[in-house]
Amino acid sequence: EKPVELAFMGGYLEEHPVVTDVWKPFFKAAEEAFAGKIAFRYFAENSLYSNQAEDGQGISDGRTAFGCIRHPDMFRLIGVINVPGIVPNAVVGSLVLEDVIAKFPAVRAELPKDSTHFTSWTSAAYQISTTKPVHSLAELKGLKIVVWDAVSHALVRELGAMPIRVSPGDSYWTLKRGIAEGILCPLPPLKVYGIADMAKHHLLLDAMVQGFTEEVSLRHWNGLSKDMKAWIRSEGGSRMALEIGRTLEDNVKAVKAELEADGHKFCTVAETDKPALSVALATVNAQWKELCGDLDPKLVDEVLDYARARAAYHTAAFESGKYDR
Repeated sequence: EKPVELAFMGGYLEEHPVVTDVWKPFFKAAEEAFAGKIAFRYFAENSLYSNQAEDGQGISDGRTAFGCIRHPDMFRLIGVINVPGIVPNAVVGSLVLEDVIAKFPAVRAELPKDSTHFTSWTSAAYQISTTKPVHSLAELKGLKIVVWDAVSHALVRELGAMPIRVSPGDSYWTLKRGIAEGILCPLPPLKVYGIADMAKHHLLLDAMVQGFTEEVSLRHWNGLSKDMKAWIRSEGGSRMALEIGRTLEDNVKAVKAELEADGHKFCTVAETDKPALSVALATVNAQWKELCGDLDPKLVDEVLDYARARAAYHTAAFESGKYDR
């Protein structure tokens, strides 16, 4: 009997730890659980669509069975996870995003039509990496900093630096040609995009994360048996969100160790800078609320308050070791 083949578009290259350590084991477990009656084919970002803007539509129309959504500018309520200062790392961020999606129908309504939710996660925390030492927010002022999204752009601007928005793939040449003097992103992409040889000084802000969701096209979901659906649901949700978050944080630790061995320098935000950082974070928080301007203000506040409360809960649990492997 020919197996049910499901395309899985995950947004990461095949050698990424999330693919090798989370999704491929999930694919193998599914095939074993159903004696080869189900099979997954993994596709990296842009393998199935001409550009990222088609991510949502590609899920709705069934071009992929499972698809990753990674456009913060498209979302409003779900974009609460990208608001700076709410979550400190990928484990907490992934669990909070899953909590928010589960609780609010209005948040789920922002996901692609004709789809059902599988899981969600966030990137590791964003840090500022520069070509020259930056030990304080005062030293950051006026520097040209590469950013990849609207939230990063707003945060860098509020910190007094000059944001330069480019695609991740264009970051290398933007720094190489001296157009920018630093970048705001998690640590692992510095290695992926060849930036680590130039940006060897890191101001650890734990400023923000980037949210992702994985949705399933109903065109494919409705063709699965009841037991297949139940098994996939049991493997997704918060269970997979936690596993992805752990994998991303493990990768951060490994990359940081490599960078330190290569002579990179790290510093944290000084106590004297924390009030100014708090003001910048609050300003970007307000801008997110403005983006949600035509929505019920009570709902917007409820989503934000819930995200903060769940972040406090999961951060405490993370620090206690509850989420350790």
